[in-house]
Amino acid sequence: MEFKRWRNLSEILPQDVEEFCNSFNSEEPILRELRELATREKVPILLPSAAQLLRLIVKLRKPRKVLEVGTGIGYSTLTIHFASPESSITTVDSNPKRLKTAESFFQRANAPVETVLADGLEFMREALSAGEEYDLIFIDSTKGEYPFYIYKVEALLSDRGIAIFDNVLFRGLVAKDEEEIPDKYKRSTNLLKLFLNQLVKFPNYSTIILPIGDGFAIHQPLR
Repeated sequence: MEFKRWRNLSEILPQDVEEFCNSFNSEEPILRELRELATREKVPILLPSAAQLLRLIVKLRKPRKVLEVGTGIGYSTLTIHFASPESSITTVDSNPKRLKTAESFFQRANAPVETVLADGLEFMREALSAGEEYDLIFIDSTKGEYPFYIYKVEALLSDRGIAIFDNVLFRGLVAKDEEEIPDKYKRSTNLLKLFLNQLVKFPNYSTIILPIGDGFAIHQPLR
């Protein structure tokens, strides 16, 4: 089963709809360059619709401190930076090659992003111990680990903070019956279903799940 996602094509919306909507949007030249690189190297990045929503949320919220888990090659990081240049951004990834690529693009964009080569969950444990707090947390990491992020994300969010999880619909697999899911994706899919059920039932938080990009879950405290 070949997924279009590795070519950064939509699998939730029809591709022609994704492209039509994106035709009304614009992005910085360096982001277009990153998107072209991602397509050539088969590196998954935010689909255009998801990038535009992330940009809008950041513009409206103007977060003082941002934590991103899952830098990739830096596309979403720079999307956040261009939406709110004053925000202090820390981005974490465990892949040294991709992080190095991202750092080169950050330098070219004059984006003062703090990069950390580390496991996302381990970094968050250390951030909790240090008493850190973030106004925006963006998670685009290993899908099977999402259930383990919930409590750490909520403990690190400021009172007016917001958390965004990417890829929560996992190419639409979360909506399929068990027998329709390829064996190699069943574990990740079932863990994502568990994560979404936990997320929407968490007390004193508001959560919405949107079929944008590969699926966004937006989670924020009710206070």
